[in-house]
Amino acid sequence: MSIEITGESMPKPKRSNPTNTYVVRVWREWSIKESLWRGSIEHLESKQRTGFKDFDKMLAFLQSTCNFIELEETVEEKNKEK
Repeated sequence: MSIEITGESMPKPKRSNPTNTYVVRVWREWSIKESLWRGSIEHLESKQRTGFKDFDKMLAFLQSTCNFIELEETVEEKNKEK
């Protein structure tokens, strides 16, 4: 399916899956001097996985795998149609 814009055909934009499933593991590592929290997160649909030492890296991974910006734009488009 194509979208007509000013007489030119463009491919229909792909929408991300509205459901994303993750496995998040968090554990504590101990040393003589300190203890550190570590974690890993896996996006089950794409099989992508990363480790993290802070939640900013985990949140960046979430944003990269489920395209929050695109989902927000879709919601805004639907609200305009109402």
